[in-house]
Amino acid sequence: MRIAVFCASAEGTGPVYIEAARKLGRNIGEAGYELVYGGTNVGLMGIVANATMDYGGRVTGIIPECISRRGVAAQGLDCLIEAVDMKERKALLREQADAFVALPGGWGTLEEIIEVITLKQLGEHSKPIVFLNIAGFYDGLWRFIGDIRKQGFISSAYDCLYEVIGEVDKVIPYLQQYKEISVVQKYGKSKE
Repeated sequence: MRIAVFCASAEGTGPVYIEAARKLGRNIGEAGYELVYGGTNVGLMGIVANATMDYGGRVTGIIPECISRRGVAAQGLDCLIEAVDMKERKALLREQADAFVALPGGWGTLEEIIEVITLKQLGEHSKPIVFLNIAGFYDGLWRFIGDIRKQGFISSAYDCLYEVIGEVDKVIPYLQQYKEISVVQKYGKSKE
C-alpha cells in the first residue's frame, strides 16, 4: 500500500506532533508499506519520511521545483520526483497513493486533504482518507464544518468520505480494513 501523508514543513508547537509523525512513519515502515509525501527534509515531513525509512519502509518524495531550489529536498529516499509546480505535485501524489492521511499542518496540508475529499465527492476516486486528529488539532475544522453544514452548504451525506482518527496506532488497521462504500456523489449517482 502506498500511503500519501500530507503534513507540515514545520514541527509545530509541541512534541506531541513530532511524536505522532515519527510513530506514523514507524507504523508505515513496519507494515511494509510505502510513504508518498512532499519530498522535503524539514518539519513533520522530514520526520515521517525518516521514520518510515528507519523501520524498513520505502519512501517516495514529490517536490515542486520552487521548493527544491530552496535546498530542502530530502536525500536518501527510494525515489525523489521533482514536479514542475504545486499543481503537478498534487496530481502525482494523488495518482501514486492508495490512501491519504493528514497529520497536523498548515495551508498546504489543508488544501491537499480538502482537494482529495472534493475529488472523492465527485467520484474521481474511492481511496480512504484519514484526518489524524492529534491532541484535537482538527477540532476547530470540525466546528467550522458543523457551522457550514447548518447553513446548508455541506450535507451530512458526505461524512463517509473521510475518517477522523485520534490515535496513530489506529490508522494502519483502518486503512487495511477499508472497504469502499456507496457514496452519494455530487452531480451524479451513487457509486456502488
